[in-house]
Amino acid sequence: MSGVVAGQVRVTAATVPSGSAPGLVAVSAAALICVAAWTGRALTGDVGAGLLTAGIVIPLLLVAAVAVAHRRRPAGVADAVWEFTVRIADGSKAPVLLRTDAPRGSLGPRDPVRLIPARSGRRGAVQAVEVLAAPDGPVLRRITASPTLSPVQLAGLVLAAILLAATAAILLTA
Repeated sequence: MSGVVAGQVRVTAATVPSGSAPGLVAVSAAALICVAAWTGRALTGDVGAGLLTAGIVIPLLLVAAVAVAHRRRPAGVADAVWEFTVRIADGSKAPVLLRTDAPRGSLGPRDPVRLIPARSGRRGAVQAVEVLAAPDGPVLRRITASPTLSPVQLAGLVLAAILLAATAAILLTA
């Protein structure tokens, strides 16, 4: 879908700040639950010292790995949400939401653009905005959307799910 930016581009802070750590929180909580399950099994005499040690050390190592990866993430990377309206050639207007860390001056009023829709299907969400030289012209620059969660936080959520599945297995085999 192509059109022209109608009006100002409003830039606001992202809902989930890039410094937040939902994956770290999730893996920490899952590790705590897993350690509690292993400790409970050990108190009933179902597992020996070696399994108990592994059941405590492995979740703690996973938490440490996610924490270190989170700390090593580049500082100062701040995403923002850009909100603007694109006037399509037929006269209709399309509201657009774009989460990005691109420089704020990359898009302005009356810029001809091509919208690459996001896979999420949320109204107005786009995967990228291509700023064009002319309405049908070549692409001058591409402004790409940032993922909602960083890969580190996504990995933390996946590890949390794995730990919870392992905990369920521990408890169900008791």
